[in-house]
Amino acid sequence: MSEVKSFLEMSNRELFCVLTGDRDVMAQMALQKIIRKYMKEYPDRDADLMTMVKVIAEEE
Repeated sequence: MSEVKSFLEMSNRELFCVLTGDRDVMAQMALQKIIRKYMKEYPDRDADLMTMVKVIAEEE
């Protein structure tokens, strides 16, 4: 299995690095999709990146 961490295993700092393009472009796009979904479903909630990833993962 790959040694790449899943988004659920990453810290806010790691997620931010993915989001800003510091890592793989495909990972960046996938994380952007998760964040957009969270923001669409919960427009009134402010959350850190880890929380957004966790909430959307629990829905799926």
